[in-house]
Amino acid sequence: MQRPLSKEEQDWVERTLEAMSLRELIGQTMQDHAGRLPFKGDDEAALRGYLAQYPVGSFFIGGEVIQKAKGKAEDYRDWTVMLQRISKFPLLFSGDLEFGAGSAVKSLTAFPPLLALAAADDEALAYEYGKYTAMEGRAAGFTWALAPGVDLLLNWMNPVITTRCLGDDAGRAARLSTAVMRGMQDYGIAACAKHFPGDGVDYRDQHIITTINSLSEEEWFSTYGHVAQRIIDQGVMSYMTGHIALPWIEDGDAAVKPVPATVSERITTELLRERMGFDGVVLSDALDMGGFLAWGDYEKRMIDCFNCGTDVLLWPGVRYFAVMEQAVADGRVSRERLKASVRRILEMKARLGMQFTGAAGEDGLALPLLEDKLPPELDRQVRQLSRALAGRCITLVRNRTGQLPLNPQTVRRVLVIMLNKVTEGRRYERMNLFVEQLKARGLQVDILDEFEPLTTLRQWELSGVAWDAAFAPFFLPLHGMMNTARPVGEAAKAIWAMQHAETIKPVGISFASPYLLQDIPFLDTLVNAYSLHEDTVELTVKALFGEIPFQGNSPVKADFEGDYHGSRRLRTF
Repeated sequence: MQRPLSKEEQDWVERTLEAMSLRELIGQTMQDHAGRLPFKGDDEAALRGYLAQYPVGSFFIGGEVIQKAKGKAEDYRDWTVMLQRISKFPLLFSGDLEFGAGSAVKSLTAFPPLLALAAADDEALAYEYGKYTAMEGRAAGFTWALAPGVDLLLNWMNPVITTRCLGDDAGRAARLSTAVMRGMQDYGIAACAKHFPGDGVDYRDQHIITTINSLSEEEWFSTYGHVAQRIIDQGVMSYMTGHIALPWIEDGDAAVKPVPATVSERITTELLRERMGFDGVVLSDALDMGGFLAWGDYEKRMIDCFNCGTDVLLWPGVRYFAVMEQAVADGRVSRERLKASVRRILEMKARLGMQFTGAAGEDGLALPLLEDKLPPELDRQVRQLSRALAGRCITLVRNRTGQLPLNPQTVRRVLVIMLNKVTEGRRYERMNLFVEQLKARGLQVDILDEFEPLTTLRQWELSGVAWDAAFAPFFLPLHGMMNTARPVGEAAKAIWAMQHAETIKPVGISFASPYLLQDIPFLDTLVNAYSLHEDTVELTVKALFGEIPFQGNSPVKADFEGDYHGSRRLRTF
């Protein structure tokens, strides 16, 4: 459970609560998106007018995890200070700090993703992961991390969480997510576990439709429920509900229309709050996602979302104010229920010290920034952590013929079969990091990224070209190809083309999905590196040539030799 508030903190909460008008109470339950304001974000006069009309309680800032990090830390900090100065009540600033503060802010440190942390499987490292995320994040103005992910990768075709989770084992996910959470909250940022009741079972994406966690009650409590109970018991401040249905808890009507957690009283109140004892802030997932939109019209969606037990609605839009005011007036939403949510929100703000925000808007608990970074010694520590994790996570999944490590004395010319061209005209230039590392070793690198005709590779061989090693690197960023994490399109054609060759034994290297052997089962050699994090790419090449050991252990069942349908432990629902 969370730490009790002091008398002074509780007094501040109650005074602030009683000072709020109905509209201000409603505003506390809405989180706005700073990147979607209808005017230039640094226009102070416009912001003053906006907050006077729409007194929201929190803002999302930084890049979204499904897109990319953007902006400078100093700019975010200046913006949050200005907002705090002009807001009547202290604001919270959240962000997708899933893989370090650099996963939201381009100028800060991006860590290898959670799946890489699971491959290292070190609780002390996980605590540091959360600690330095919080130190950099709060310095940039963040007070609320929409992290860590506590989902489980139980379906190899799931397109949403892939490297955003801690693998397929509930015990490991519980240990590591709790350590990340403690690191965050010990250093001044509220953690938000996500996505209740758990993603990773369905093969579909709740950005498009409501997805289903189809585990039985017993299965759920031994997996997702185990992770959730552990992080709740250890005091996580907030929990995000997803647009994910949990059929075992609903009545028969759920078979006709899936009930997402974001509108389900049985999931949010009866299960999460009452049965599991969560007493923190419940935040919905983004309310512009297809898995929520299908529930009904705007008014029904918003009222059902709030009434099911949600405290803060993520990006409902400013129409929310009028809908809620009318719902309170006609009794569909009770003022007591509204005040209960606002009390929880203010209690979280008190635990974060937001009541001490200065008159000028400054955050006295935030570390200083020097040239857009933490002070030199701390900056060195956070980057050392990032590199250490990169070295610890790289996993040799299959080495059937003993091809690795490669001999640097005999490997001089190599082939790189690019698998990152998923659709015509779309490429991911960060794959060039891998090629650059090979060239930096003085290797001659031939690149095959066009596969018309399919026999291109075989024709090269017949012309007398020979390679000492061939690499098949794969990378697909989240939503790089909507609704899949697999090699599709031109990338799938590359797999087809590869099999026309007769002289190469390709080394597969996945910088994304850990399940590449499902789509390329003929690979004798596979390395999982989990991301194109710069240090990870460099150290992966070193490991390929035997200069450092492979230290990671696969956080999922990744080698399906003898299990041609991938059926063991990986259920397709």
